[in-house]
Amino acid sequence: MILKQFYTEKKNTIQTEFNSEALTVHLYSDSIFKTIIENPIIMFKYDNISWETSSEKNYKADVSFCIYVVMPIGTMLSSNYEEVFDIAQRIDKSILLANSSNAFIDTNSTFKVKEKQYNNEYDYWNKNDYFIWEITYKTTLIENTLKKKYILFNNGLSNEELEELGYNLTSGIIGINPNQVEGNVDLSTNP
Repeated sequence: MILKQFYTEKKNTIQTEFNSEALTVHLYSDSIFKTIIENPIIMFKYDNISWETSSEKNYKADVSFCIYVVMPIGTMLSSNYEEVFDIAQRIDKSILLANSSNAFIDTNSTFKVKEKQYNNEYDYWNKNDYFIWEITYKTTLIENTLKKKYILFNNGLSNEELEELGYNLTSGIIGINPNQVEGNVDLSTNP
């Protein structure tokens, strides 16, 4: 699915940007706050996904997603939360990178919407436990699932005779054209 491919690609580009550092990237989960965080953590979360579907099996999604940078407390970084700005700049570099190996991602449409210090008033962990920076982006994803269709000229054969020749007429990808082909056509399976 295109959402998983997009997440995987962005996760890989962020991890490449921070390759030598102990930063992990994963999907957003509150459970991360149940354990002690010793290094900054980057979490990816889809916010809104609006699908447009056409009859030709083309799917277009307008997607907004957030990246959260969670800074640990009680370590040497606890007094230097300004480091989050450097981390955010490097995340921007990797997220907004126009090179995409995925043909379904509209690489020209990804842009940053806003940044803010995350406020967890409505969440269950203690309010002052973590410094969290939130960056919101928007993009467009396109997925094409066009099916190939074939027209089979039956040349006067019945459906049963065509099925005996090995044609599956119930798969939905073969259309039967009742017209006959001009000239001699050998439909036998023997060479």
